[in-house]
Amino acid sequence: MKQTLICLLAIALVGCGQKPDPAGGELTVLCGAGIRPAFEPLRLEFESEHNCTVRAVYAGSGTLLGQLMAGTEADLYLPGDAAWVETAREKGLVDSKTTVAWFVPVIAVQKGNPKGIKSVKDLAREDVSVGLGKAEACAIGDVSHEVVAAAGLDGLKPKFEALTVNRLAEQLKLKALDASIIWDATAAQFSDAVDVVSIEDPFYHAVPLAIGQLKKASNPELAKHLVEFAASAGGAEVFRANSFLVPGKKLRIGCGGSMRPPVEELAALFEAETGCETLRDYGGSGTVLLQIEESGEGDVYICHDPFAYTCDDKEISEKWHTVAIMEPTLAVQSGNPKQVKGLKDLLREDLKVGLSHREYSTRGRIIWAIMRKHEMADAMLQRAIFEERTHTLVNQLKLGAVDVATLWDAPAKAMEEIEVVPIEEEYQIDAITSATSKRTYNPQRIKVTAVRLKTSAEPLLAAQFVKLCLSETGQEALKKHCFGLPTAD
Repeated sequence: MKQTLICLLAIALVGCGQKPDPAGGELTVLCGAGIRPAFEPLRLEFESEHNCTVRAVYAGSGTLLGQLMAGTEADLYLPGDAAWVETAREKGLVDSKTTVAWFVPVIAVQKGNPKGIKSVKDLAREDVSVGLGKAEACAIGDVSHEVVAAAGLDGLKPKFEALTVNRLAEQLKLKALDASIIWDATAAQFSDAVDVVSIEDPFYHAVPLAIGQLKKASNPELAKHLVEFAASAGGAEVFRANSFLVPGKKLRIGCGGSMRPPVEELAALFEAETGCETLRDYGGSGTVLLQIEESGEGDVYICHDPFAYTCDDKEISEKWHTVAIMEPTLAVQSGNPKQVKGLKDLLREDLKVGLSHREYSTRGRIIWAIMRKHEMADAMLQRAIFEERTHTLVNQLKLGAVDVATLWDAPAKAMEEIEVVPIEEEYQIDAITSATSKRTYNPQRIKVTAVRLKTSAEPLLAAQFVKLCLSETGQEALKKHCFGLPTAD
């Protein structure tokens, strides 16, 4: 009778679309040494719930990858940075990856901070003995060198290089070092012996912890259950209880309509990398900014000049980054049937002209400023023109309601039905002043900016989305959609 009831229960679970948890079995997890404080209680809880055995091997992330490449058998790989999992996937070792938590780098110093260290730049002082992770061996090594380079200290020579982040904390505890860059979670585990000094923009330098399921896992079903548990609300509680950061699952992005195509692609990449959902609101840059102000919500605002300055003036910008460049251009139907050659052609009587609004559009302010400088504005005002206040010029051009229109070059170049006619250099102007912020900007190099908002409920995710935009992958996506790339000038 007892066996019959068990069978009926199993059948009922399958009938409801659920599979009974696998009972028993063994798993081997190769785990970054810095993750041990959280993974140990998580492992033990999972063993208890699933009546199984989980063997954890702790070492530096690079060391563990080397073991995998050498043929070590395991089911899961949990290094100190998702980049190591991606490397393992590129080498054909990992089947899938799931983000479960984040590491944030900090400067750890001896208790009481006897050397008075205040920033990364202090690590270059001659009286400060510094320890860093070895880049090829552990995740903190890669990030430490990124942080040091961002502070302009590329030539910094550490006194000590470690294969694991725990080793750096131990050296601080022994007072063999004055300072080191380690993870926030590691510093919390050594709080009796070290103090923490924040680095500049720590969320930008944070790294995701992703657990990768190995293609040659001996028990793939049980491994999948462990991944699901680690990524669940219960798993998040375990990580947070051990000082690991687990952000929320939603990032809200407000975006100017002209930037929509690349942002859609970047959002999809971000969702795949982090496992979080992106909520995207599109419209005119000014309209989207007004919505952000009225709602008091938003994490990232993608806009063009001069709206990043406006965010500064309104004190709602935490930080902004130039991610791309675009400029105003003339646009015609494919094949240029009316043979529009340049700006002067806007005065031709045989052309139906569509212009961006002179007051309510950044693009319009630029075009009308050019025409005023070159004594075309009065003649244009005598003409019957279609002047947009919303994003309708593209449709007007496609439908043939206008023969030529003023658009941003990047989205126009990406449309098959539209052809771009650049505004000649002789008509360029040096600068234009924003109607709202009174700042000036270059009308030939309109900045597309990603603003991290003070209203953000998820500042880490906001910083990481911007980092994706500025990464090689992000810049390639923007370039594919015909946006110019920012330069160091």
